[in-house]
Amino acid sequence: MIDNLALYRYFYETAMAGSISAAAKKLYVTQPAVSSMIGNLEKELNTTLFFRTSRGITLTPEGAMLFDYVKNAFAFLEAGEDKLRDISNLSGGILRIGASDMTLRFFLLDHIQSFHESFPGVHLTVTNAPTPQTLAALKGGSLDLGVVSGPLFEDDAFERLEVRLIEDIFVATPGTVTSKSPLSYEQLAGYPLIMLEKDTSTRRYVDHHIKEHCDPARLPVPTIELATSDLVLEFAKRGIGIGSVVKDFAKDALESGSLVQIPLRSPPPPRAFYLVYLKNIALSSAARHFIESLSAKKERSAP
Repeated sequence: MIDNLALYRYFYETAMAGSISAAAKKLYVTQPAVSSMIGNLEKELNTTLFFRTSRGITLTPEGAMLFDYVKNAFAFLEAGEDKLRDISNLSGGILRIGASDMTLRFFLLDHIQSFHESFPGVHLTVTNAPTPQTLAALKGGSLDLGVVSGPLFEDDAFERLEVRLIEDIFVATPGTVTSKSPLSYEQLAGYPLIMLEKDTSTRRYVDHHIKEHCDPARLPVPTIELATSDLVLEFAKRGIGIGSVVKDFAKDALESGSLVQIPLRSPPPPRAFYLVYLKNIALSSAARHFIESLSAKKERSAP
C-alpha cells in the first residue's frame, strides 16, 4: 500500500471536482501541486488515472475503478471521524439514511421529522433508492442506516429490526372483475396486469408468492411494468388493468371508491419494513439514538 495517503486525497478531490483548478481551490493549494501529486500517484501505481484534454480531465477506465474504492474508503473514514466528534452529544454530526419511496412515505418520514425536532444539530441525508441499492450502499459505507421492505435474504453482515407490517394487494376500477368469488392466480392471468419492475423487492415477493400458488403453465404475466407504485396506481385508476400495490398506496383510492380491492383465494401474507445496519461497524450516537427511538415507538405501539 502507498504510504502517502495524501495522494489519494488529491486524486479523490480532482475526480469529484472534474478539474485540476477546482480541486486546487478545494484543497487550498496551487494547480501545479495538484498535478504533481496526481503524477506521483500515477507513477506509484504505474498507470494513467486521468485523460487530459484542452477541455479538462476525465477518469480513465483504470481511474474510474480506483475511484470507486477510494470513494468508499473516504466515506468510511469520514464516518469514523463523525462518530468521534459526536460521542459526547448530538449537537452535530451526520446521519445518513437510505430508504425506498414506499418506506419513506409510509413509515420513515414521521420518524425523521421527530428525530430532527429533537436533535436539530444533526445533519440528515436521506437517499431514495430501491431495497437492493440501499443494502449495497450500506455495505459500501455510504449509509449508516437503511429502512427497506422485506422479505430480506439472510445476510450475516446486517442487523435488522422489524418496524412495520405491510400488505400487498391487487386493485382495479369497479366492475373490472365481475366475479363475486375470490380469484385464483390462474383466473387473474386472464386480466391485464400492472406491476412494478422486476428489480424491486415488492415485485420479487409477489412473484414468489404467485409461483407457490399457481399452475406453472398458467402464471400471470404483467401487461405493463412500471418504475413506481404511484404509476401502478394511476394506470389502475384509468381502467387499464389490475394493479399490484402495497395497500398503503391505495388507501385513499379505496376509501373514495375509485378503486376496489380484488379478493384472492391465496393473498400474499403480510411482510415487513426493516431497519437495517451493518453488524461490525460502530454506530454513531445519532444512529444509535435513531434506532433506540424506533425501538421504543415500536414497543409502545405493540398490542
